[in-house]
Amino acid sequence: MAHALLAAASGGLLVTLRGDLGAGKTTLVRALLRALGVHGRIKSPSYALVEPYAIGENDIKFKRSIGTHAYHIDLYRFSSPDEWDDAGLRDVLDTHALCLVEWPEKAPQLLRRADIDIALTPSLEGRWICIHGGSPAGAAVVRQLASGQTDA
Repeated sequence: MAHALLAAASGGLLVTLRGDLGAGKTTLVRALLRALGVHGRIKSPSYALVEPYAIGENDIKFKRSIGTHAYHIDLYRFSSPDEWDDAGLRDVLDTHALCLVEWPEKAPQLLRRADIDIALTPSLEGRWICIHGGSPAGAAVVRQLASGQTDA
């Protein structure tokens, strides 16, 4: 998926991740960030709200795609959609970074803006994952994943 993100992106990407507690949202974000060359500890932003990461420029060919930064955002503790603006998170989305947002339903306007929406559902065999492309760049990522042509 990381390679598909790099191949299809032409600017910043908003990826929303939905699912119940324990569905695997943070685990998926950690795996994506590792595949994008992030080194060191990758923390859950449950309390900090947002964790910024520098994507390993030496490890990945960027081709001026998603930039060199990623933001992992967790909105679980939000009680009102207005908190999104109050927290200043709109500025983060207006960058050329990869923004990975857990619990986007707490700020419904994000679901309408998402380039890629990922829904995770635990099952007996593991997890079901549904990926929807909400923009041309997001649809390109979904096509890349569906074709299996994800080599960067």
